[in-house]
Amino acid sequence: MTPQNKTAMKSPPDRDWFCLRTQNKREHIAAAMLDKIETVEVFCPRISQFKKTRNGKKRYIEALFPGYIFARFNFANQYRRIIHTQGVTYLVEQGGKGAIPDKIIEELKISLPEQGVIEAPDTSCLPGAEIEVISGSLKGLQGTVLALLPANKRVEILLHLLGNEITVAVSTDHIHLASEKD
Repeated sequence: MTPQNKTAMKSPPDRDWFCLRTQNKREHIAAAMLDKIETVEVFCPRISQFKKTRNGKKRYIEALFPGYIFARFNFANQYRRIIHTQGVTYLVEQGGKGAIPDKIIEELKISLPEQGVIEAPDTSCLPGAEIEVISGSLKGLQGTVLALLPANKRVEILLHLLGNEITVAVSTDHIHLASEKD
């Protein structure tokens, strides 16, 4: 066999992007397992956002497309291995077509920050937002955000208390949108 033929055999075959359905809340596991396969490229965009917890608000990092990840692989040679990877449920197809054009994935990658995680703003801190205080001595009171304060993570809110309107400065960790339910 000539050296040119060996090189041709070692080069990766044509690979396409596919959307894979994953188990709920296990996108990161499926992506990590697929990333271990040498000829597979994985793309799992994520978003960092605030969620309400019993102890106040907390920032969580989750999949931008819950339950889905993207993988680039050779369908003919690797389909079985991909489908049987931990965390992967099935390959998403429509009308027998599963491949996603490279351009779409590249545009998604370009639109994300370098670390691949979108930082969602805390919407309960925007002026005009109707909020509820979730901890501290004012717990349970509802009000309106008037302004973001220069101090780190603090807002000025207008509260209706005993028939009066008062303004109070509180930490953004102690409020959430009034429309959010347990």
